[in-house]
Amino acid sequence: MHDQIVQIAWIAFFAILAQWLGWRLKTPAIVFFLIFGFIAGPILSLVHPEILIGDLLQPLTSIAVGIILFEGSLNLNFKEIVNSRTAIRHFVIVGAPVAWVLTSLSAYYLAGLSLEVAVTFGALLIVTGPTVIMPLLKNARLVERPASILKWEGLINDPIGAVLAVLCYEYFILHSGEGFQATGFFSGIVLKVILITALSFVIGRVIGTIFNRGLIPEYMKSAALLSLVVIFYVICNEILHESGLIGVTVLGITLANMGLTSLEEIKKFKETMSLMLVSGIFIILTAQMDPAILLNIDWRGVLFIASILFVIRPITALLSSIGTEMTWKEIVLTGWVAPRGIVAAAIAGIMGPLLIAAGYEDGAQMLPLAFAIVLVTVFMHGLSAKPLAKWLNLSYPERDALIVVGASAWSIQLAQTLQGRGIDVLIADKNWYALKQARLGNIPTYYGEILSEETEYNVELTKYNVLLSVTNNPAYNSLVCSAYAHDFSRESTYQFLPHEEDEHERRQITETIRGEDFGSEDLDYWILSNYYNKGWRFKAARIGKAENIDKIEVRVKKETLKVIGYIKSTHTLKRKLYLRRPKNLKDLKEEDVLITFEKIDEQGENAASNDRKKAAAAKKKKAD
Repeated sequence: MHDQIVQIAWIAFFAILAQWLGWRLKTPAIVFFLIFGFIAGPILSLVHPEILIGDLLQPLTSIAVGIILFEGSLNLNFKEIVNSRTAIRHFVIVGAPVAWVLTSLSAYYLAGLSLEVAVTFGALLIVTGPTVIMPLLKNARLVERPASILKWEGLINDPIGAVLAVLCYEYFILHSGEGFQATGFFSGIVLKVILITALSFVIGRVIGTIFNRGLIPEYMKSAALLSLVVIFYVICNEILHESGLIGVTVLGITLANMGLTSLEEIKKFKETMSLMLVSGIFIILTAQMDPAILLNIDWRGVLFIASILFVIRPITALLSSIGTEMTWKEIVLTGWVAPRGIVAAAIAGIMGPLLIAAGYEDGAQMLPLAFAIVLVTVFMHGLSAKPLAKWLNLSYPERDALIVVGASAWSIQLAQTLQGRGIDVLIADKNWYALKQARLGNIPTYYGEILSEETEYNVELTKYNVLLSVTNNPAYNSLVCSAYAHDFSRESTYQFLPHEEDEHERRQITETIRGEDFGSEDLDYWILSNYYNKGWRFKAARIGKAENIDKIEVRVKKETLKVIGYIKSTHTLKRKLYLRRPKNLKDLKEEDVLITFEKIDEQGENAASNDRKKAAAAKKKKAD
């Protein structure tokens, strides 16, 4: 018992470490899962899955994959794919069969597998692994259309590939028996798939209706839905092997498109659950892998893997793009990025022994080849997707981009100031006329409620990672910051801090529900507006020499300048925006940009500049 607890602790440690390294190094965490899995298992023998879980490994992995697919499908809203609907349909209807045929031929002729094993293996490898795709997309920050194509393809083709592999196995096993009727077999399969799809849709509508009518208390919804997903997954598998993956995917898509009021909270819970499961499963599966098996792959296996990466996937993407509006850059990107994940490894681990038992000895090659493909594609695609997307201009810049909620004269001027320093800014407001000045100033605007679900489909939120909510309603600002803290991080959402003298307002807006403090503590919407009307303006200038900081501190004491924030410049393409006063101005470097709010005279020149002009005029007069 003690040894098992220690193993679980090691898995938890490596899982968190991998996630943190992925975030810190801007690299897909799955790469570190595989590395730490080998370290924990074959190298250091810290984790022994066969002892820790034993016979439960396969069923637990299967259920975990189902939960992961369901969580991913909760993000598949049809409103998202307005501009990529045709491409997604082609990648599923055209791409999957093409990939199946080409991979089967490659497995037969290059890898030397028997026809039955090759066709089964080919069906399995049409999946592109949502467990890998989702974190990869998040890391690469792809633009909307290629991101939607890869996400939908991964989540839809994953269950299709798993079911096809099982069907191929059953077909070849049953085909050897007397009295087998292929027509009856396939018609029965089609009817079962239709039944499962229809049942998933109906169950999804029922669950959504129950949730919307409040028949289940809010605190139970996430736990109840998780339990129902597991139960429904098992029921679908009883109807047709591995069809639970189809069932939970359709179930998730149904719920995602019902407009559930509590869907966001459920998605957050599921995301956390999925994160834990992906981390644990990848480490466990890698830990139980014997490196000797991978070393036994001969040159034919290497050619087979190379054909998948460099021939089959590009051809699949090219043929799938016919009749769509995809650009050549999008075809190149989708033709390269196709990592395999848990499903491919898990199903190969099931099918291999079954095929061996049925008399197909080359079924033993399925697991090592599948694992090798997972390892190669995860590493190569995980590490190259982001640089390739940047080279093709299909990813958003790494520099920070800001959403300003609340259009006012001073917030528009702040946006213009930040734009001048290379920060992309979007101003959002519910008042069309309030946005007029921003539109005239060529600042991107969004007319609508920033908290509305429609915002997700009308604004490319992936582009932005900093939020400033500065309406005249502190409670609303807190609500906005709280809503976007999950995606932007709480440290990158800002609002005004209620004044200390307004103790009632401070008690209403606690630290747990509001964002970071914007600018200086002595500012709020009305005070800043008053300053602005008196001629104060925002400026953003490089720190420059050290003595400049001393001058700034003097002006702060004289109350002719307020420090609002700063931009850390580590690279021309990497600018980190902070909308709060630094703890110590002297910690800033010369190339950093300081954002200030300064007292400006009637001629629109700051006081310091005006003094210099007066001194120059006096000097000239004396010379004359």
